Amino acid sequence: MRLTTAEVDRYGPLYDCRPPCQDGITVLSGSNEAGKTLFLEAVLQLLEPEVSGVMNPGPRVSDSPTGRVVVENGGDQYECDGTTSLSDISPIEPRHLQSVFVVQDNDLALPSDQEYYTSLIEKLGDIHTTEINAIQSELKDRGRLTDTRLNISSDQSYNNAGDVHEKAGTLAEEIRDYTEQIKAEGLDELETRRLRLKRELQKVREGLQEQQEAKTVAEYERLSNRLATYRSTSDRLADVEGFDRETLTELRELQNDIERDRDELQSLTADIDAKREEVAEAEQALEDLESREAKLSRRESAVAETQSALETYRDRQRDAAGAQRRLTLAKYTTVAGLLAAGGTGVAGAIAGSTAALGLGAVLLVTGVVSAFLYQQSNERLTAVEAARESAVQTARDAGFNVETVEDIAPAIESFENELSQVRDRVARKDQQRQDAEQELEELQGEKSELESEITGQEQRFDELLAEADVESIDEYEANVKERDDLEPERRTARQSLVDRFGEPDADEPAAKATEWERDLEALVDDVEVDEIDVEEYDEGTLEEYEAEVDRLETKLDELETQLTDHDNTLDTFDQRARNLNTQPFVGHSLGLASRSREGLETLASDLDAVVDQIEEDAEVSRKALKIFNRIEAQEEQKLTDLFDPDGPASQTFEQVTGGRYTEVAYDAETHDLVVEREDGRTLSPDTLSQGTKDQLYFATRVSLAQQLLGNESGFLLLDDPFLAADPDRLRKGFETLQALSDDGWQILYLTAKQEVTETMVDEYDLAHTQFTS
Repeated sequence: MRLTTAEVDRYGPLYDCRPPCQDGITVLSGSNEAGKTLFLEAVLQLLEPEVSGVMNPGPRVSDSPTGRVVVENGGDQYECDGTTSLSDISPIEPRHLQSVFVVQDNDLALPSDQEYYTSLIEKLGDIHTTEINAIQSELKDRGRLTDTRLNISSDQSYNNAGDVHEKAGTLAEEIRDYTEQIKAEGLDELETRRLRLKRELQKVREGLQEQQEAKTVAEYERLSNRLATYRSTSDRLADVEGFDRETLTELRELQNDIERDRDELQSLTADIDAKREEVAEAEQALEDLESREAKLSRRESAVAETQSALETYRDRQRDAAGAQRRLTLAKYTTVAGLLAAGGTGVAGAIAGSTAALGLGAVLLVTGVVSAFLYQQSNERLTAVEAARESAVQTARDAGFNVETVEDIAPAIESFENELSQVRDRVARKDQQRQDAEQELEELQGEKSELESEITGQEQRFDELLAEADVESIDEYEANVKERDDLEPERRTARQSLVDRFGEPDADEPAAKATEWERDLEALVDDVEVDEIDVEEYDEGTLEEYEAEVDRLETKLDELETQLTDHDNTLDTFDQRARNLNTQPFVGHSLGLASRSREGLETLASDLDAVVDQIEEDAEVSRKALKIFNRIEAQEEQKLTDLFDPDGPASQTFEQVTGGRYTEVAYDAETHDLVVEREDGRTLSPDTLSQGTKDQLYFATRVSLAQQLLGNESGFLLLDDPFLAADPDRLRKGFETLQALSDDGWQILYLTAKQEVTETMVDEYDLAHTQFTS
């Protein structure tokens, strides 16, 4: 089996890729991102559309490729274009195609799970390990056996007979109700109706295809007109390229800001004038208060003298109070003394007594002293009167309107209160003036900043107009409007072209137009334009076909939905039956054996019988398990036989490793490959170097490919399988490839490794095609 043609019309960014498919080894080289991997993905999906579901990693492009791959098998040729697949003409399944015949992204590793090798054996021979495992599991469930020792499980839920009986009876009743619904609605015929609908849909799609071909030519003519529009509007837009909505918006905002700030400046000026008046008024009021304070201050010394005179008066008044008392005593003492002295003198003179004369002298002196004290007290009283008159006069001189000395103290207190209040008002008014001056300064600062901001805005406004070489914002807006009118027209034309052909790599409109012109020509490359009458294309007919397709697809979807609902109902019945723990009573789990009305009726009957069944003997399950364990051991041996010691895997691996490894085998216990060195040591793939591991997986792929093809030659699609190989391993790898080629194998070798193109191509005289990015 070989490939005669591998053509990719389009797959993502890759298009018109048609490298030759020759016998032997063909090297397809190119740098990374040159399209080699995309080409390989496209060829794989053309060969087998379902391979995308098993690719790991998945395809890089979401859309399916267009093109064809021609396969020659048994002398016949088959064209694989997404409808005919490789699995239709060969025993190769999608999973085996991707993992055996193809190496992607230089990853030679094989799946390591047992199911993979089991699937290969089931394909190559009569083995049913999967079915055996399922039967073993079912036997354990039916016998209520533990997994390891096969003892009867001690789980108490197996004995919940009442709950199982109730649920089984309810489920059986619901199933019988649904079987009546199946009869009434014909749900058993859904599948037949679906197949009939699909045939009808296919016929309508063929008619739709004919209309779509005619539409292609019509679309060619329409897009040609779009291209002409794109070119003409691009030329006109070049003249107004420098005008944009963002700048126009900025100009408008600047204009609005200038007007707003000018209004604010005017308001600030008015506020400044008002604040200046407030400062002037505060200064005038302060001046008046300071003048009043000065007048009062000038009286302070006179008031102090008045206070001093008042104190002097009060001091002398206190002294005068004592003198008044002494004055009264002295008055009486003086009179008494003088009278006594006279009487005593007269008596002494008469009696001629010296003592009498002495006593008379003493009394006379006492009278004289008392007279002196009287005179002194009288003088002090006179001084008090003088101090009073002086205090009243001093107060009057200080500006107080007083009549008596008692009026002086209240007048002084009133003066001092008035002076204190005036000074407080001066301080407050001075602070008010300072605050007003501070606020005036702040307003003047704000005005200066606003004036600077307006100047900057006006400069920016003028700069934008100058840069655009226009005189006014209206002129700028006119150019923007012209651009806005042209851009939708060009955008519409461009979008039509992009929707159909994608965005070109070019930057300039002229270059884009040139690429789209080429795309337009490519659009009708596969269409005989002259043979297709555009007049046959009728949008109404096309829409009718499309509507009919939509109708049939909708009807099919509804039918599929009905089928899905039906299947879901069956799944629900099946799951509810399986969730019932019926093993303690009937020895097995219940389920829907047949997805039909008869299957439902059978399940209902089984459910009715659950409560009447007796627990089956666990020993029956044990005996059956022993039998299937022996069968399973025999089946596992077949997996081991897949890698015969003398088979192609061992031979190829021994060749590519230069005899360092002699055998490849499959370990049934670990479900993985093992290799044997020339010294007899057995190793797993994880212990090998990357280069040796790649050689192992390559040898294994060759062996599996030969066995899948019944020892016939085939093809291999290899994406740098020896990327990690050193020069010696690379040469041994190509020796192996050459040996395979000599045996009739066709090999497409995709590579970015320079050693392959610089050395191996010439050394082995290989066909070589280079991908260009």
